[in-house]
Amino acid sequence: MTQISPKNARVKTLYLQGLEGMVAEVEASIFPGLPSFEVVGLGDSSIREAKERVRASIRSCGFTFPNQRLLVNISPAYLHKSGSSFDLAIAMAILLATGQVKQQVNDVVIYGELSLTGEVRAVPGSVSRLLCLENENTNTCIVPRKDMDEAYLLGVKVEGVETLVEAISVMSGISNENEIDPLYPLDEDLPDPSVDISTLRGQPAALRAITLAASGFHNMLLVGSPGTGKSLSARILQGILPPLTIEEKIELLRVESALSVLSKESIVSRERPFRYVHHTCTPSAMVGGGRNAVPGEISRALNGILFLDELPEFSPKVLDLLRVPIETGEMKVSRNNCTNVFPARFMLIGAMNPCRCGKCLESPSECTCSPSMITSYQGKVSGALLDRMDIYCPLNHISEDSLLETMKGDYSPKSPVWRKRVEEVWERQYERCKQAGIAPVRNGECRENNLGELFRLGQKEMEYAAMVAHQMQLSVRGLQRMVRLSRTIADMDDERDVKTEHIVEAVSFRLPNWGEKK
Repeated sequence: MTQISPKNARVKTLYLQGLEGMVAEVEASIFPGLPSFEVVGLGDSSIREAKERVRASIRSCGFTFPNQRLLVNISPAYLHKSGSSFDLAIAMAILLATGQVKQQVNDVVIYGELSLTGEVRAVPGSVSRLLCLENENTNTCIVPRKDMDEAYLLGVKVEGVETLVEAISVMSGISNENEIDPLYPLDEDLPDPSVDISTLRGQPAALRAITLAASGFHNMLLVGSPGTGKSLSARILQGILPPLTIEEKIELLRVESALSVLSKESIVSRERPFRYVHHTCTPSAMVGGGRNAVPGEISRALNGILFLDELPEFSPKVLDLLRVPIETGEMKVSRNNCTNVFPARFMLIGAMNPCRCGKCLESPSECTCSPSMITSYQGKVSGALLDRMDIYCPLNHISEDSLLETMKGDYSPKSPVWRKRVEEVWERQYERCKQAGIAPVRNGECRENNLGELFRLGQKEMEYAAMVAHQMQLSVRGLQRMVRLSRTIADMDDERDVKTEHIVEAVSFRLPNWGEKK
C-alpha cells in the first residue's frame, strides 16, 4: 500500500514574552483524513481562536482552505505563548503547505493579526519584536503597515503590508510598491508644560526642593494641608525635566508598546512620562503582572515621574513593593514558569496630608485628630519607604499678597529656562561619571560605594556627614542619600567639591519629626 506523505511548510514569526521579543517557528502539516484544524504549541485562547480568523481570511482573499486534516505547531512548544500576532504566520504556513503560494524569498520573518476579510492589523509589542531582529539572520521581515513607524525609529528594514494578499506578494518575491510615509524625526522641542514653574507663588522652600529633585533625579515627599500645592508642585516637575534621549525613548517605547498599539504622536514625543497613580491601585497594576505579565505603573514611569497622591491611602502592600525597584531599578515578575524583568527607574514623588484632617502641621489648635489618630495615619507609610525619600518638603498656605498675585496672571513662563539649567547639571553629572569610568547616571540614581571619592568630599566633610547621620539616627542608606543630595546642591552651585554648607542644606531636607500634635 502506498503511503501518502504529509505536506509541510514552516515560517518564522516573532512574539512577546514580557518585554522581550522572541523568535518562534510556525509549522503547518496537511494529512489525509477527515477535515480538522488543530493548533498546538502551548498557546492560550487567543491563539486557539486564530483558527477561525485564519480560515475566514484565507477564503476572503480568494484562496482555498484545505479540506483535510490540518495540524499547526508553534515551537518552542515548552514556552507559553499568547496574543493574535501568530495569525499571519499561520495563514502563510498553510498557503505554503498547500502549494498555493511559492516561496521565492528565504529567511522571512512575519507577524500580524488578521481580520476576517484578510486585513493585517497591528499588534502590541512591535518595538520589542523588531529589536530582537538584530540577532537574527533574516532577509525580509513582513509586518503590519502601522508598525512601519517603529521600524523607521529603530533603523530596521521591514516590509509593511495591509492585507494578506500583499504579504503573499512579498513572500513570492514581488516588491511591495505601496508608498509609505516616513516617520517624522523625534520632536526637537518639548510641548509647553501644562503647569509652569512660575505659577508656584509664595513657596520658596518648595521651589528649591523641586529644582533640586529635578537636578539630581531625587525622590521627594510633599507634605502639607489640602490646597497648599502638592499636586501642583508634582506637575511642575515634569515641565522642567530635560527631554528623553533616543536610548531612553526606545526603552520607554518597549514598555508602552507591550501594552497597546502606539500612535505616531506617542512615538515622536520626547516628553518624560508622568504617571498619576490613584490610591486604589493594585499590586499587579503597580509593579506589573497579570496572567501574561505586562508592565506596571513603575515601568510606565520609566525615566520620568511616578506620582502617588494621598500616600497613606495606598495599601501598605503596594507601597512596600516599591522598595526593591527604587534600589535596583528593575522589577522581576514570575508568571507561567517564566521570570520577566521590567525596567523601573523612576523619580518617586509622594504627597500626603500630615494627618487625616490635614491641619496639625499649620493649625494644631484646629486639628480634630487625636495623637493616636495622627500616629496611625502617618504609620501607614512604612519607615523603610520614607528612608528612600531624598527630599522632604513641607508646604504651607501662602500669604495674602501671594494669593493676590495668583489671580493677576502677569507672569512669564520660566519652565524652559529651568529645564535648560537642569540639563546642564545633568551633563555635569554624566561627565563626572565618565571620568570615574562608570556608566553615566544622575546623582539620585548613583549606587557606587565610594561616594566620598566620586562626589569629591573631603575628610572634614565626610566626618561632618557621618556625625550628623549618627545624631539623626540615619541608616547607611539615609546617609548615602543625604550625600547624593549634597552633591546635587554643589552641582547647582557649580562647585567642584562638596562643602559643609552643601551638607547642611541637604540635612534640612531630611525627614524631621513632623505632624506631632503639641
